[in-house]
Formats: sequence, C-alpha cells, structure tokens
Amino acid sequence: MMMDDDALDRALAALPLDEPPADLQRRILARTVYAPRAAFLGWELWLVAIATALVGWFGWLLLSAPHAQERVGDALARLVAVSGLDSMNTVLWLAAGVSATWWIVQLSVPDRRRRIEVR
Repeated sequence: MMMDDDALDRALAALPLDEPPADLQRRILARTVYAPRAAFLGWELWLVAIATALVGWFGWLLLSAPHAQERVGDALARLVAVSGLDSMNTVLWLAAGVSATWWIVQLSVPDRRRRIEVR
C-alpha cells in the first residue's frame, strides 16, 4: 500500500505521543553547551606526568650515585665557567639586556589608525 506525503503526515500527527518534560531543553543545554570544561586538556596531563616521571627518575639516579653532591656541584661550576657567567662584565651585560627587553615588551604604543574624531 502506497502512502502519499499528506497521508503520512496525518498518520504521524495521529500518533499518541507523550509531552516532553518541562525542563528538557534546560537539561540538554546543561549537558552540552553549558557543561563545565575540564581544568586540563589531555595532552597537558600527559606532559605533566611525563615530566614528573623524568624528574623523579633523574633525581633517583643522582641520589643513588656515590658522591652525587660533589659531581653535581662540579658540573654546575664547569657550566658557569664555560658560559662566561663567572665574569662580572658578562653578568652585568646580561642583566642590562634582560631589563631592556622586559621594559620594551611592557611598552604600549598607540595605534595611529585609531584616532578619535572630534566634531
């Protein structure tokens, strides 16, 4: 038996349907659009977990090695000497560069295109 569109619409309209709950729209929006977002994204949690594991593993390696404090202190002293940070001139120029960079970044220069026209 073939039904045309009008007959199908009448048959659907004649079905005894229950009314939706009064707060259906509010519940749907609460679960979808207004749902609270996670504090951290998945990749951020993985990054923190991997970094924590690496720091823990590296700390265990350092603490389990004999004479660990002397070896770490010697490595840091060599790093400071190789980088030139044992010279006061290098430290002062580095501080001046960092300070200048910080203040230049903090400047706010007004845009010329945005002028308020007074009439």
